[in-house]
Amino acid sequence: MSSSYVPSPPAEAPVVIPRDVLRLLALVDISTAGRRVLDELLYLSDPDTGTAEISQNEMCTELGASKPTVNRGFKELRECGLAWSLEDGLYQIHPLLTGGKVSSAIMAVPEIKAADPERFTEQRRARYAAQMANLAAAG
Repeated sequence: MSSSYVPSPPAEAPVVIPRDVLRLLALVDISTAGRRVLDELLYLSDPDTGTAEISQNEMCTELGASKPTVNRGFKELRECGLAWSLEDGLYQIHPLLTGGKVSSAIMAVPEIKAADPERFTEQRRARYAAQMANLAAAG
C-alpha cells in the first residue's frame, strides 16, 4: 500500500517562541522522537488556533520514522503537557508555544511537566547545559 500524503503548506508567519519558554522546554525531558513530533506540529500549526492537523501515519511519512517511534513521541508530548489530541489527527499545542492560541476558549490546559535539573542523568545534564549555553549565546 502506497501513500500519497502531501502536507498542507504551513502559514508563512514564523513560529515565535519566547526565550523563557525555550528555557522551560529545555527542562522538559522528552526523547528526540518527541522533539521531532513537536517540531513538526509547530511547523504545521494553525496560527489562529494553535492546532496542527496530521495523522500518525502522515507523521511517520513526514519524519521517516516508524509508527512505534511516532506513537512514543505523541505519548511523551501528551504526558508532559506540550500537546494533546483533540480528535483523530487534530492536535492542540500548549498555548505557551502558540502565543496563547487555543481552539476553544473553555479548554482545560494542562500544566507543562518540567524536570528538576538536579535529578538529570549525567548525559541529560550535559545536554541541558548545552541548551542553556546556546540560549545565552543567542541572546
